[in-house]
Amino acid sequence: METLGVWLHQTREAKGSTLQEAEAATRIRARFLEMLEAGDFAAFPGGEVQVRGFLRIYARYLGLSPDEVLARYETEVHGVEAATPAAVPVEAGPAPSIRPPAESAPFQPRDIPVSPSRTRWLAVGAVLLLSIALVVALAIAGRPLLASLLAPREEPPTATAAALVEVVSPTPTETPALPTATPTVPPNPEGGVTLVMTATEHVWVRVLTDGQTAFEGMMAPGQAKSWSGQEAVIVDTGNGAGLLVTVNGQPQGVLGGRGQICTRAWGPTGEIAVPSLAPTPTPEASTG
Repeated sequence: METLGVWLHQTREAKGSTLQEAEAATRIRARFLEMLEAGDFAAFPGGEVQVRGFLRIYARYLGLSPDEVLARYETEVHGVEAATPAAVPVEAGPAPSIRPPAESAPFQPRDIPVSPSRTRWLAVGAVLLLSIALVVALAIAGRPLLASLLAPREEPPTATAAALVEVVSPTPTETPALPTATPTVPPNPEGGVTLVMTATEHVWVRVLTDGQTAFEGMMAPGQAKSWSGQEAVIVDTGNGAGLLVTVNGQPQGVLGGRGQICTRAWGPTGEIAVPSLAPTPTPEASTG
């Protein structure tokens, strides 16, 4: 089986794409794409984090499964292969025997003799129940009469009662509701847009300001950088959960989910659609 680099190279040629076309579509420089196709993974400045991010982006561009490409990378670089669990044989046990149910003899009810003493007790119980019911009925019927006899007589209020003090409860006044502030990106007093980015993980990132590549490289956890532009600032990364963004002093949260490839852009009025412009090559930016 061919190596991972040869597989990527052959897939790109079968697609009829050049390295320059792949660079414009993936935003990965051609020399890094050549290193991927050559299998020179150890030469990447960002280590395995950068290699994995580039492999995911390049695999999607070539129409390959990113998971399959990363699995080939693990097998080729670290010798890690997915182990197939061996099938556990199932021992055949004796077949259960099926026996027809035994025919039972038909049920024949027996005549239970009723003793005279039992009949006498049933009659006594019926009389007691009737007596109890009669007592309960009389008690319920006589309760209103007894209550009317025992109820105290109500006397009308006298004219010499003390003057009543009327307590007037104050009418509550409505407090006008304060308008809810909608979080927006405030305009920069100096014009344009200023973006501050803080890394929470080791993450590869590229930043373009007004169509020019301002930074490309790895950021370490806790590292913060800022860029400014008059028209737009574009951020491109292979792990959206590893970057916190603040635009014109307004926190925007993380760029996306863990392992998610994200490309987002901001202008003077807030977040804008990502312009479909290929970045202009610039000298290598320091990753420090």
